[in-house]
Amino acid sequence: MLSGNQTNPASPSEDQSEAQSRTASDSDDSGPARVAIRVSEDKLKAFIAIHPPQKSVPGKLDADFILRRWRESGLDPEALSHAAAQGFADEWNGTRTMVAEREAAEASSMPIPGADARIEFIIDPTMKFKPVDQGGSVDFRNLNLIKPVKKGQPLAKKIPAMLGVHGIDLYGQPAPATDGADMAIPLGLNTEVSATDPNQVIASVAGFLQQKEGVLSVSECFIVDGSVDYSTGNIAYEQSAVIRGDISDGFQVNVGGALEVGGAVGEAKLLVGGDVLIKKGFVGSGHGLITAKGAVNLGFSSNQTIRAHGDVVLEKESFNCQIYSRRGISVYGPLVGGLAMAFREITCRVAGNDLGTKTDLEAGMDYILHENKILLEEKLKELTLHLGKINQKLMRFREVYRTRKRFTSSEAKLMLELRDMQEKIQIRLPELEKRKLDIVERIRQGYLREGLCVKVEKKVNPGVVIKVGPEVFRVQEEMSGPKVFLYQNGRIKVL
Repeated sequence: MLSGNQTNPASPSEDQSEAQSRTASDSDDSGPARVAIRVSEDKLKAFIAIHPPQKSVPGKLDADFILRRWRESGLDPEALSHAAAQGFADEWNGTRTMVAEREAAEASSMPIPGADARIEFIIDPTMKFKPVDQGGSVDFRNLNLIKPVKKGQPLAKKIPAMLGVHGIDLYGQPAPATDGADMAIPLGLNTEVSATDPNQVIASVAGFLQQKEGVLSVSECFIVDGSVDYSTGNIAYEQSAVIRGDISDGFQVNVGGALEVGGAVGEAKLLVGGDVLIKKGFVGSGHGLITAKGAVNLGFSSNQTIRAHGDVVLEKESFNCQIYSRRGISVYGPLVGGLAMAFREITCRVAGNDLGTKTDLEAGMDYILHENKILLEEKLKELTLHLGKINQKLMRFREVYRTRKRFTSSEAKLMLELRDMQEKIQIRLPELEKRKLDIVERIRQGYLREGLCVKVEKKVNPGVVIKVGPEVFRVQEEMSGPKVFLYQNGRIKVL
């Protein structure tokens, strides 16, 4: 066998190898069978098929015959083992009919492509938490969303692309491997490349680390040492904020970055451009709202609405809440009442309660698409009703004209206005219908993704309605967990 540094001057070119393969198989009809050897275009794999001879009676094959044909094709004699050749011979001898082509051997030294360049975090900007006990409790008090960094502190490093490792093909020739792809270092706000290490990203100012769309940035953080109440008023800030205390009823917090709240949130409205961490609860009578472009993590919630582009995670229970996520929802306690809608999966400890409280769990739906579909349906209904009223008025005008054979100036003006509105609505309706159909198709495509499911660890109570994809499962009797409701082959499968 040839080593990686050796060359074989007698090795055939691609055309020569094909010619040899044909000579060794098709034209040589003197043996008990025709052994057809095909080599892949990259010359790293070889395939063998066995055909009956055209001019003689099929005979018995042995491994040596196949190995001889292999060597005559100019291939590495050590690549095809005696056992593999004997396997082909045995299969032929069993029936003496055609043996379908299959892979027989590959190059012993395969080329290894180089790894692409990548960014590796030195300081992980994401929250990392896991249940601290087998019961699944999560201690949010020990989590921190806002991570302070100093000026010049290393944040991430670029792992350079790796060179490919060349191999040796089946003809003993070098088999080149592709090198890994390089990449530019992505720099966010207040970050820069280190002057001493061109592959390292550092903070150019002191501040707080955050990540948006995979890019690290450092922002100055607004800190409220107490609570957001009448002493502070509403908060509006373009970057991240930390509120050490609570957010009281009736107040608003609008931040462009991440938001960390050390206490509880009442009937407040939070509009957040990044992730949210509330270390205690989010409780009210239904007038509180969190809207976040990132993930939302909180202790517990009752009677409130949460809308997140990222995951929603609750340390304890959710009671009668409206929770929407464009990723997943995880509740490490009971999820009772209200609606939980996630684009991916929903997990909870207990679904519903012993009282049979109606609890809707829907996995596989993008709530933004869902809401846009509803808005379009309402608009279509409104315009259709309006068009019907316009048509009725125009019909009355035609009846008046048939009686009087003329219109007053005000009637003529009104009729022209009605016709103009009629024309605009008739143009608008097909446009809206097309947008609705586009959304319906996007929702349908979302249902085709793998892994749509609802997972319940302990118990599923009667009154729980589970929708996974387009299918609905209504729980009539108590079900002990763990249970997984999985959308598979057009229906919900309970595992």
